[in-house]
Amino acid sequence: MMFPAAHRWPLFAALASALILGGAYFFQYVLHYAPCALCYDQRHIHQAVIGAGLVTGVVMHFAPGTRRFGWIACLLVGGIFAWSAGFAGWHAGIEYGWWEGPATCTNTGSTEVSMSDLNALLSGGGDPIVLCDEAAWTLFGISMAGYNALMSAGLALLSGLIAWRRA
Repeated sequence: MMFPAAHRWPLFAALASALILGGAYFFQYVLHYAPCALCYDQRHIHQAVIGAGLVTGVVMHFAPGTRRFGWIACLLVGGIFAWSAGFAGWHAGIEYGWWEGPATCTNTGSTEVSMSDLNALLSGGGDPIVLCDEAAWTLFGISMAGYNALMSAGLALLSGLIAWRRA
């Protein structure tokens, strides 16, 4: 099996996260699926992959002497992808009812809403209330969080394999 060079993988990882993030924005702004609080947190993790991948990839591109540490950069982005897979898997489990989520964004939560917030929501001026325990979209029974978990786990595994082969 052909693997990309370890010093190039962080840039590919940043591109992969950018595509995943682009998909999330497509669902939000084109298909009008409003994200929940945990969805936003998942986006921040992919932003971390983009940042780490770009910084380490650019450094290794312009400073060839650092390429021998490419396996460490692969472990870094792989660790962030693993964090993403775990977090997205936790969120998917909340959506499927396997465990309870945070009280602030689930049906079981008791959040306080002010009268002005309620009036703004009823008049159409407020943001919609999006619960973390209700999947906004599914395909083949898998939610967006579930797909994020699967893609992130695959990318974490690939990052680890590249690091292991190049270490």
